[in-house]
Amino acid sequence: MSSVPPLIVTLGGAMFTFPPGKEVTVGRGEASDVRIPDAGPGAKHVVSRLHLIIRVDPGVGQWVAIDKSRNGIFANRTRVPSAVISDDLVLAVGAPDGPQLHFRTATQVIPVAKYRQPPPQTAAPRPPQPVPPSPPRPIPQQPPRPAHRPPAPPPQRSSGPPPGAATIGRHSTAAIKVEDSLASRIHAYLVPAPTGTQLYDNGSGNGTFVNGHRVEAVTLRPGDVITIGNTDLVFTGGTTVQSRQAVATGGIEVRQVGLAIDGHQLLTNVSFDARPGTLTAVIGPSGAGKSTLIRLLGGVTKPTSGQVTFDGHDVHAHYASLRSRIGMVPQDDVVHRQLTVSQALNYAAELRLPPDTSKDDRRAVVERVLAELELTQHRDKRVDKLSGGQRKRASVALELLTGPSLLILDEPTSGLDPALDRQVMQMLRRLADAGRTVLVVTHSLTYLNMCDQVLLLAPGGKTVYAGPPQAVGSAMGTQDWADIFAWVSANPDAAHAVFLQNNPAANQPPAPPEPAGPLGAPARTSTGRQMLTVARRQLQLIFADRIYTSFLLLLPFILGAMSLIVPGDTGFGVATVGHSPNEPNQLLIVANIAAVFMGIALTIRDLVGERTIFRREQAVGLSAAAYLSAKIVVYSAFTAVQTAIVVAIVVIGKGAPTQGALLLGSATLDFYVSLTVAAIISAILGLLLSSVARSSEQILPMLVVVIMLSIVFSGGMIPVTGRVGLDQASWFLPGRWGFAASASVVDLLKIAPLMSVDDQLWHHELRWWAVDIGVLLLLGAVAGFVVYRRLRLPGGTKAGAPKAAMIAVAVVLAAGFVAGMTYLTRDSGNRPTQPTAPAAPPKAAIPGQRIDLANVLPDGKAVSTVMQSPPMANATIVTAATPRGGTATPPPCASVADAGSSATFAPGFTGMSGMELHNPADPNVWMVAYAVGYPGPQAAERIPAAATWAGCANTAVTFTADGQPPRQLAIGAVTPDKGTLTAVFTEPGRSCQHVLTTKADVVIDVLTCSSGGGTQAAELAKQIADKVS
Repeated sequence: MSSVPPLIVTLGGAMFTFPPGKEVTVGRGEASDVRIPDAGPGAKHVVSRLHLIIRVDPGVGQWVAIDKSRNGIFANRTRVPSAVISDDLVLAVGAPDGPQLHFRTATQVIPVAKYRQPPPQTAAPRPPQPVPPSPPRPIPQQPPRPAHRPPAPPPQRSSGPPPGAATIGRHSTAAIKVEDSLASRIHAYLVPAPTGTQLYDNGSGNGTFVNGHRVEAVTLRPGDVITIGNTDLVFTGGTTVQSRQAVATGGIEVRQVGLAIDGHQLLTNVSFDARPGTLTAVIGPSGAGKSTLIRLLGGVTKPTSGQVTFDGHDVHAHYASLRSRIGMVPQDDVVHRQLTVSQALNYAAELRLPPDTSKDDRRAVVERVLAELELTQHRDKRVDKLSGGQRKRASVALELLTGPSLLILDEPTSGLDPALDRQVMQMLRRLADAGRTVLVVTHSLTYLNMCDQVLLLAPGGKTVYAGPPQAVGSAMGTQDWADIFAWVSANPDAAHAVFLQNNPAANQPPAPPEPAGPLGAPARTSTGRQMLTVARRQLQLIFADRIYTSFLLLLPFILGAMSLIVPGDTGFGVATVGHSPNEPNQLLIVANIAAVFMGIALTIRDLVGERTIFRREQAVGLSAAAYLSAKIVVYSAFTAVQTAIVVAIVVIGKGAPTQGALLLGSATLDFYVSLTVAAIISAILGLLLSSVARSSEQILPMLVVVIMLSIVFSGGMIPVTGRVGLDQASWFLPGRWGFAASASVVDLLKIAPLMSVDDQLWHHELRWWAVDIGVLLLLGAVAGFVVYRRLRLPGGTKAGAPKAAMIAVAVVLAAGFVAGMTYLTRDSGNRPTQPTAPAAPPKAAIPGQRIDLANVLPDGKAVSTVMQSPPMANATIVTAATPRGGTATPPPCASVADAGSSATFAPGFTGMSGMELHNPADPNVWMVAYAVGYPGPQAAERIPAAATWAGCANTAVTFTADGQPPRQLAIGAVTPDKGTLTAVFTEPGRSCQHVLTTKADVVIDVLTCSSGGGTQAAELAKQIADKVS
């Protein structure tokens, strides 16, 4: 019989393996090795309690199925009394279309010796170092438990399967085919060598384990247990056989488990067994440690005493190899409600299954899970449109993708009505009947009769009852659960003592737990692949929420429009006293608060809202780095688009920055980059706040506080520069550096000279702008690192420095940052205000103009000579003593389109004289000239310096003079030269030149237009300047 291979029986999604000496019983009876679930109450039984047996027939030397039922077994829809088992045989039970049993035997015994060692010239590994021989171990009759020792020393690592190697994997060409969704196509391979058979991992996504330890290459010893995904292979020296624990001995075994934290005993000597194909309910009053127990059984918490084994493996010592076999379904739904069921499962399959799983294979796995949980008809429904029971099934479906054999659920019926409660319990019953071990914590006692056993815990985690629900009356003296709960709650020690008296085996002293092994890295695909999958899913989630998407689209338009209510039309030009002197500063404040608000509002609800989902995905392989990186990339793209909308509205409505580019050749682009970086870093800060929040209710207060701090500490509204404490505190907020970078781009200290501070971070120099952007990026990197640390699976990495030491390091680094910035900005401080023009004093205090401004303007003859237009010599001159009104789009270009414009000359001058002269014979020929006096040369020189002409070069402008129809101008070059500004522009039928210059304390402003163009304005301005003494 030793030559007969083990038998693999598959029923639905469950797989059972039996050794040759086992007589396998199949039926609907509780004691059946392969239990086929009942059709349901009131349905006709087509499956007998004992329907067939499967055993090795010594006469033929093969497995044989023998009918023992009334309704028979069917092969190819024909009833047969018996059938010889062969690979891929399918038997229908009870009817031609009844439950189907699938069988496999052929590939389960592989004589490794027949694979000869490859010749030396191949890529085979070099022979390993000799190792001391280990004493022989007898091969047990039952499938062996893994040895609690590390594997033999590793051989030289190979680069891939050499010729003649015995490959292991799920691919059809593998010598040892493993039907496991977590196995790679070629997962590992075996190579015979002089020192023994060598096992090599083939770069698999989920790793290869020997005796619970992850290995890359190892020399095998007889009895070693090789774990591929959820499948165990036992190496017997000359063969490798696929083996799962037999139904009678597999499943989970809990022995005297205890858990104490800070002196509080949470669990006390809990013992029970749960075999494959069984459903176990964990019940008890509040405070009984039910949730604590299932977290311990799932490997999340380590016991302080006792031991938990699953399929012969110590759950905590070998957790790395068991992680994928355990499916944990928390009380909260672990599926995104905005997605459809199919979308949620497909994204989960991409994240959980090996990277070499094809799209068709993933689809097949998803379809199988949908069918098993009866969700196929709901596949295209959004999860938030499902009933409570259907949502719970969707959460379970995510776990079934990787084929776990242990399924643990925490309060799956919480909040459900009785009908949905029954549906969920029926689902769990079917999952158990398919061969899984199912544990469920529940407060609902109505459908406990569906369970195979009940574990009742008293407060303090003390076992009160463990057995079938039908026998609780004889054990507890009553079947009234209300009385039972009342008694165990009031007398937990007495109830536990009664249990120990009736169960002496549970009263043994608890064994110390085996030293816990490393958690190990969960099975996962590559970080880049995970990042792309999470990014695609994040985009799907955003666009699936229509209200949220609408909010994201409208928000930048609303915030951008707020800049238009800032009074004034100077924009980012040089402000003047009495003419919206604070407009540039106010625009910067609005734009930067918009960037900060958009970034934080975009992400602050994200992590806290899907924390439960992420923790479960992380436990089965999702990398925290991939998860966080995907979110930062997606949200950065959104903030970049939102910021572009805000900048476009500000530039179109108020005008572009006028003081020249720092880096990108365009001041507008520099301004956009500054705001975008500030918004992205604010989004990362939002993720940090979301990771800190304990619930969604804390989000709004956090958002309000951060926005208020950003307004106050940005430095634009309330000066913080040079104020000890406030200045240093502001350096830790992105709003401070975003405002500084934007202020540097627009040269706030020049265009808003009324600012009372001289902050070096605002200087219009590339080095200071680089400092601002660099610190922003540093803050983003620090915030991202903190988020990553908070997201990492607790205990999933090597122990780091103590918490106190890490805090000390953080404090030292923060102090160093503050010290460095204090030194760097040591020259910052207050400054006297520098208005572009002095405030207009009362009339009586205005000093008299020292020259007659009207006399410096040319007469008609001089104009006609320069303009080469004789009719202008006798034309009527229109004089003026006040600025000319008019508006332009863009607004800052009004001063370019007209001479004597109110946009150029705000109140504060000491005198003004202007003239306008037209050619009566040609309306395209005319001139305007103004001479404007100021208290001194410095005040006069500030007028050309403050003009916003540079930003209007090569711009189409619509200009409307007071009382006149709009005119379309095409402004060309704008040339500054030693305090003189010269601009040229064209209109239909004429070309114009505009010159703005100074002489002593007089500002000269001349505009000339003619059909042929020319430099007449410059010539007339020179004549006027020559008359100013």
